[in-house]
Amino acid sequence: MSTYHHGNLREVLVAEGVRLIEEKGLNALTLREIGERAGVSRTAPYRHFPDKTQLLTAISEAGFAEFSAALEAARDAANPKFAARLEAMGIAYLKFAADRRAYYEVMFGAPHEGGPEAARAFGVIEGLMRSGQASGDVRPGDPVAMAKVVWSLVHGIAMLRLDMDFGLVSDILRTGL
Repeated sequence: MSTYHHGNLREVLVAEGVRLIEEKGLNALTLREIGERAGVSRTAPYRHFPDKTQLLTAISEAGFAEFSAALEAARDAANPKFAARLEAMGIAYLKFAADRRAYYEVMFGAPHEGGPEAARAFGVIEGLMRSGQASGDVRPGDPVAMAKVVWSLVHGIAMLRLDMDFGLVSDILRTGL
């Protein structure tokens, strides 16, 4: 292994962490292995991330940054009507979960501290609820609570799509338990 200095080692380590999770799963993630993959000493990652939890937090924040951008892009590209924007953002949510599964797994399944990018993602959904109220498309009430309900519903669908055979889910919904 040749070691060299990266000007952006932190970002490289996050990217290598995501690739490792994609290849081997979350439990395989170690700071030493991502250092090796990045071509630096096995201890170099510890200068940026004192422990695995800090690395997971950085991966989560990077994921939420992409996720927020995807929600914003879907909202902005959709017809300005509330229903069209809600649908576009729901589809963007599901697409992100499917296409960026390693990020998604860390964002919603790994122990880490929440951060500003997670708040930004929630704010996109809350903002849509507020604009829906302003246009009369959403009933009056607490837009934060409404955003939580929307997030929970779409998140549940995303998890079912990732974790189960969707045909089985459809059968359960159609026939009951």
